[in-house]
Amino acid sequence: MKKLVLSFLAIPLLLPMPAAGQNSRSDKPSTTKSITISGRISDDGKSLIAKNGESWSATNPDLLAGHFSQQVKVRCQTTSDHHIRVVSVKSVPTQATYRVNLSDAAFRR
Repeated sequence: MKKLVLSFLAIPLLLPMPAAGQNSRSDKPSTTKSITISGRISDDGKSLIAKNGESWSATNPDLLAGHFSQQVKVRCQTTSDHHIRVVSVKSVPTQATYRVNLSDAAFRR
């Protein structure tokens, strides 16, 4: 009888042990999210200035080489601390601006 009572008392004490082993910490630095950002590469080539003015530091700036001060679309993975890991870079052609000279012969009547 004593063994039966002790076994009923021991079972609730042993049940939380496997559950405690399942509680694992995630040692990842932070979650990443894949997005596309349009903007301009900085003069030093280590960061991207988005169209809304946000600055993103690249963890692999070697992929941004050759695109200094150019408008680009960057496919990247972001972290919460404004760092990006560049996956691909695509140059965006800049639109030509036209100026009108009203004294030009095309505008005279």
